[in-house]
Amino acid sequence: MKRLLLLGTMLAWSAAAGAQDSVPDQCPSAALPVIEQTDVATIEQNSETSAVIQIDVAAALPDGRALSYLYSAHSGTIVGEGPRATWTVEGAGPFTASVEVAAANDPCKSHAHFTYLMAPTPSE
Repeated sequence: MKRLLLLGTMLAWSAAAGAQDSVPDQCPSAALPVIEQTDVATIEQNSETSAVIQIDVAAALPDGRALSYLYSAHSGTIVGEGPRATWTVEGAGPFTASVEVAAANDPCKSHAHFTYLMAPTPSE
């Protein structure tokens, strides 16, 4: 199991993404998508409790086949079906989301999990 933790701060907001590849027992490594990198960035700040976040996932299969991406979130709305998605959240958080990466009609899948934390903006 591989775990990657990315931390970043944009304006007064902070985001963290944890990526974890899951390897089912029946999947040979040549059939398993490799999630090489995940990036999470705030692209719009609407208030101290509302944000639009961009998620970028770099993934590939060893044999070069095309991949599909399926995003889900416990809170907020995710729009996107490819390697880039937009996630809109409201509330106090923290917020969690996931992406499942697979080749068409292939049972072998990898997953990345994201947690987004909003920090209050400093008072002027």
